Amino acid sequence: MCAGAVALACVAAAPVSAQIPNPLGGIKPDFGLFDGALDASWKRIVAFLWALVVIGAAVRVIVGAFKVKRAKSRGYTNDLAEGSEELQDALVSLGLVGLASPIVATVLFVVGG
Repeated sequence: MCAGAVALACVAAAPVSAQIPNPLGGIKPDFGLFDGALDASWKRIVAFLWALVVIGAAVRVIVGAFKVKRAKSRGYTNDLAEGSEELQDALVSLGLVGLASPIVATVLFVVGG
């Protein structure tokens, strides 16, 4: 019996809430107040993060190459195999980082029309 009273109260309250006007009805966000500073800021942040990723991938390649060189000079077979695998992984990651920009641009071009 209580559930029926709650449902009746909800049905009776619906027309009242439908008559209240939305105070934010025609308001849209406008970042023109910042004169493009906000637009430039996020681009700088993304560029900085992208540079960190590229630098990190390049450092991995350099470290992997030194590991392979050191293992070859000392004649350690196990270290040579491990270093070669790390170098291959680093080269693949550097290649993917380099290819990410054209891939993203292509996807945006296809999706954009």
